[in-house]
Amino acid sequence: MLQHPGELSKLLANPSLVRSAVEEVLRYDAPVVQGTRIATEAMQIDGCPVAAGQTINAVLYAANHDSEAHPDPKRFDIERPDKRHISFGGGAHFCLGAPLARAEAQIALSVLFERFPKLRLSAEHPLERRTMLNFNGLEALWVRAD
Repeated sequence: MLQHPGELSKLLANPSLVRSAVEEVLRYDAPVVQGTRIATEAMQIDGCPVAAGQTINAVLYAANHDSEAHPDPKRFDIERPDKRHISFGGGAHFCLGAPLARAEAQIALSVLFERFPKLRLSAEHPLERRTMLNFNGLEALWVRAD
């Protein structure tokens, strides 16, 4: 939210957008980048043959930025009408903790910006991403609250 001050302004003006904001954060900057599966049988995925026993690497981060699924996918928009994303996986592999994660994020954002409405990124400390194969995140998040 702090990287998109216009969207943060919308949230501050209308706190009821917090659910939508959390879903857009999950789509735009998902915590899980990719997942690996092993095909149990021969199949085709979008015309590409996959042999039984072959490893499949599903890049969830890329799927959430697919322009066929999300119009203007590079734009962060907390009022995006279509809230579908695959940040929590899908089917039998859907994250059991998804409802709790959503609730925690909604509460955290609501309380954080209620208490610190002028919160902003620190200009002295640029964002540093963690370098992990399957997960997305930050080493640290330096902010100013004045």
